[in-house]
Amino acid sequence: MKIAKPLIATVLFMLLVVVSWAQATKKADQQYDNRGYYEAAKLYKTAEPATKSLDDKARIFFRLGECYRLVADPQQSLEWYEKAIVAQYYNNNPEVYYGYGLSLLELGRWDDAVAQFNKYTAKGGDKSKASLRIKSAQDAASKKNAKVKITVENVVELNSPFFDYGVAYSGPNQIVFSSSRQASAGSYQDPITGESFMDLFYADQDKKGKWSSPQPLAGEINTISNEGAASFSKDFKEVFYTYCKYESEKAWFACDIARCIKSPDGKFNQISNLNVIDRSQNDTSVVGHPCITADGKYLLFASDMPGGKGGKDIWYMSYDKNNTSWSKPQNLGMINSSGDELFPHVADDGTLYFASNGLGGLGGLDIFKATKSGEMGFNAPVALEYPINTSSNDFALVLEMKKEGDKSFSGYITSDRPGGKGKDDIYRFTEQSLEFSLVGTVYDKDSGTPVGGAAVTLVGSSNSGDPINLNMTTDGNGGFSFDKTQIKSNYTYTIDVQKDKYIGTGDKLSTIGLSASTNFAREYFIIPIPDPTSRQGGIEMPEVRYDYAKSALQVNAEVNSKDSLNYLYDIMVRNPKLVVQLEAHTDARGADKDNQTLSQARAQACVDYLVKEKGVDAKRIVAVGKGETEPRILRKDMGSFKKGDELTEAYINKLASKDQQEIAHQLNRRTVFRVLRTDYVPGK
Repeated sequence: MKIAKPLIATVLFMLLVVVSWAQATKKADQQYDNRGYYEAAKLYKTAEPATKSLDDKARIFFRLGECYRLVADPQQSLEWYEKAIVAQYYNNNPEVYYGYGLSLLELGRWDDAVAQFNKYTAKGGDKSKASLRIKSAQDAASKKNAKVKITVENVVELNSPFFDYGVAYSGPNQIVFSSSRQASAGSYQDPITGESFMDLFYADQDKKGKWSSPQPLAGEINTISNEGAASFSKDFKEVFYTYCKYESEKAWFACDIARCIKSPDGKFNQISNLNVIDRSQNDTSVVGHPCITADGKYLLFASDMPGGKGGKDIWYMSYDKNNTSWSKPQNLGMINSSGDELFPHVADDGTLYFASNGLGGLGGLDIFKATKSGEMGFNAPVALEYPINTSSNDFALVLEMKKEGDKSFSGYITSDRPGGKGKDDIYRFTEQSLEFSLVGTVYDKDSGTPVGGAAVTLVGSSNSGDPINLNMTTDGNGGFSFDKTQIKSNYTYTIDVQKDKYIGTGDKLSTIGLSASTNFAREYFIIPIPDPTSRQGGIEMPEVRYDYAKSALQVNAEVNSKDSLNYLYDIMVRNPKLVVQLEAHTDARGADKDNQTLSQARAQACVDYLVKEKGVDAKRIVAVGKGETEPRILRKDMGSFKKGDELTEAYINKLASKDQQEIAHQLNRRTVFRVLRTDYVPGK
């Protein structure tokens, strides 16, 4: 009995663990099937540690990768796809390579994405599907560097750290968009995103083009459930929007399209469901992203209802004024694919803009346009160019309201591209001249602290413009900036940074051939000049190598010591008043006199290269061999050696392993330079 009771308890415990794992996995699968990817990910993570079967673990890893990709977190999805591949899930399902490739594509890792799509086809995946994505990766890599006329800018005053998407005009100077920001009324956590449910927010634009702080729409339109992706009638009195009712985990209803009326006091009430789908017959299909045409005749929307081409398609209904009713949904077949088509927008000229992940493009969702052909017909869709489309998800284009006669191409899109303020952000695109600027910070290379009072010189040249020569001084935080009037298109610039008692630095930048507006950001590290009489007055350089017991500079397939010496050459060119002493050090092995002779010959070989091959004035540089007389004192941690260690022969001999001793000897074999003067004048 003493043995049986613990055994029974153990068996019961193991059964509970198995049951708990099975329940967690089942709930995770249910959430996944219902598109509750955020909740599914949490449940899969709970189930995974207790999962014993490698095949089951591999499936969970794959599902986690899919969940994070589908909630627009491609970086985190990579971890789980990689685990699934290590667990050989590809033997059961090659889609793991495809999903992995999609995440890499969205992150702009195009070559890596192509490799995964090739592995996908090698394991029996759909070749046509993979070929489409391989082309996307190749196009993204080439088009990012192509010349374009479109500027895309983050509308920071509208965006939050959360999801913000889907601009619609609700008045001549007012927009409405969807957001999960904390001011939303949604009291539940969205199982898809893990954030609050979306609400509809509005913002007003002043005469200078600045948007007001977004506020929730007034009235009954925003509820505890999800509201989003709105479209307004031409007179702005009606709004059609996506409504996803959610009462609890057990009462989560598919999305539908609702209609709401704007009252004279500005509140949105009188809500009705268009009942696009008979929910007594179909309670799973999703309907949303409505777009009402300017004439009010047609309502376009996205849905995965039966009868489509695959995924979500764009459908439309026509309005019968006599019967005040909408027709049955019709599939807009000519522009749909086997993937997803979403967020339709019909311009005043009848051109249809929409997002798709099934028609090629640059990766993720891309924005396409299809010109009008007939009453509700369209020509073959064409992808918009970079930078409207990127390898990230780009969608929900709406054209800007313009004055009559203004035919410029501008408007708003939504994207989760890197560098945004939140998960999805609203961006404005415009056709305008390119703008450039430069912001920089100067730091002390040794301490890492900002350096104020440094002199920054900007010199620019162009084949078609006047030369530019500007000077400024860094502020107390080491910062400086040149604006769009100073950094111009088709110029090459040299930046020079100098400060007393420091070795100056700088670099070059060019705006020639750039296809997008750019805010250049640079960091410059200037080297403080040590006391030349100090033991540690030498400044370290990249490693210069020599053949054993010889002084000739080592240049071969593995190392080019001349490249290392070019580091000092560049410093002397940028700092023409420096006079330096180039020092060569040996390790402690061998006779003292031999080491001294060898180090002098090596130092002279370096000086000869700089003087004879690079043209440095011989009066500015002197060769000194130090032999083994000055063991290295480390200025920072290097492997197992610590900052401040002095690599004397006695210190090295006490090291436990021959390998460590050899590393220490190598650290002692070094070439450094010491600044002797900063007042050199040619000819004197």
